Amino acid sequence: MLFCKRLESTPTSKDILYNKFKKNYLDVNDIPMKNITSCTADGAPNMMGKKNGCLKLMKDANPEMIIVHCVINKENLVAKNISPVLNEVLHAVIKYVNTIKASAKCERLFKLFCEEQNEDHVRLLLHTELRWLSKGNCLKRFMQLFGAINVF
Repeated sequence: MLFCKRLESTPTSKDILYNKFKKNYLDVNDIPMKNITSCTADGAPNMMGKKNGCLKLMKDANPEMIIVHCVINKENLVAKNISPVLNEVLHAVIKYVNTIKASAKCERLFKLFCEEQNEDHVRLLLHTELRWLSKGNCLKRFMQLFGAINVF
């Protein structure tokens, strides 16, 4: 990662590219635009726009630059194309986890139950929709506590 700057209000693509990136970073550090080999963004229109997007303007200034869509968002896209059987299993696991974590009382009772059963873990993990790999962590913990969940 090259640098990170806060954006004020609703900046345009040109504001981002020329004011934040070029003037405040490249020019200050004496780095020519041609030295930027690749850039990634999250898919926001002012970043990825085909006509006036920041990355389009950068590509115009440096045609050799490679544009990449954000890796975290690619994970989310991949997760939407998983097999129907795996998707069904994940939804069932998420349903059970949400049932236990839905109320503080139920979650406390589950924690006490796991402690009584001498389980290695006493809490289930939630997943986030943005990072599909968290579903794997959620599923792993679910399987580690499967016996306790089944009895509970």
